[in-house]
Amino acid sequence: MRLRIFLVGVVFLSATFAFSYQEVKELSLSAEGIKKLEIRCGAGSLEVLGKEDLEEIQVIAEIVFKGVSEERAKKFIRERIKLSIKKTGEKAILVSKFKQFRPILFSFKERVINMTVNVPKNMPLQIDDGSGWLRIENITGNVDIDDGSGSMEILNVTGELHLEDSSGDVRVEKIKGNMEIDDSSGDLKVKNISGDVKIDDGSGEIDMVGIFGNVAIDDGSGTIYVRDVQGEVVVSDGSGSINIDGVERDVTIKSDGSGSVNIKNVKGKIAK
Repeated sequence: MRLRIFLVGVVFLSATFAFSYQEVKELSLSAEGIKKLEIRCGAGSLEVLGKEDLEEIQVIAEIVFKGVSEERAKKFIRERIKLSIKKTGEKAILVSKFKQFRPILFSFKERVINMTVNVPKNMPLQIDDGSGWLRIENITGNVDIDDGSGSMEILNVTGELHLEDSSGDVRVEKIKGNMEIDDSSGDLKVKNISGDVKIDDGSGEIDMVGIFGNVAIDDGSGTIYVRDVQGEVVVSDGSGSINIDGVERDVTIKSDGSGSVNIKNVKGKIAK
């Protein structure tokens, strides 16, 4: 009898985890009088796209559950999801997160809110992101990101970029402004930056090319590649090889814990 009950329980559990549910919600807010969009989101992907001549902020939120029935998913959405956008002074605040709940009441194999946000192209952004893939593209304004985990792409930004990232690979390309990255782990690929670049990196490969300002790198571990820099380059490195090719001004290696150092095609001075 006990074996039979156990097998029934396993079948029931397997069936529960086979369930999946998806629901799409759309939000919008007039951009009139708004000078910054602040996004606070939890688990799920986030894509923010700047659009020409757009006069409102448009949000498409895809809520996805796996391992729960449709009935229980709808109940959870009603009771335990916060999804809203509102104007506060000159700022719009978009919130997407799961409220706290007791696992004994709701059990999921996966639960995420994937968001696509269309904004006027000249809208500055401040983003606090929990986990999941992140993409920012075509923004004329400063971008400030505090990211927990997940890979990231930031493309075509006219303005300053400030990024704090815990983990995940990061690709940054075509930034017309200064850039500062504080990254704990994951590979960094940086290309075509018109301003100065400052990177504080824990671990992972750093690959930089086409920088028109100065470059400052404080790196824990991982290989560093720096190419085609119009300004000066300053590197402090814990471990891993350093490869620098094509610098218009001076190159300074403040510290190098371990790993080879390869420097060539530098028009200024080289100091080690």
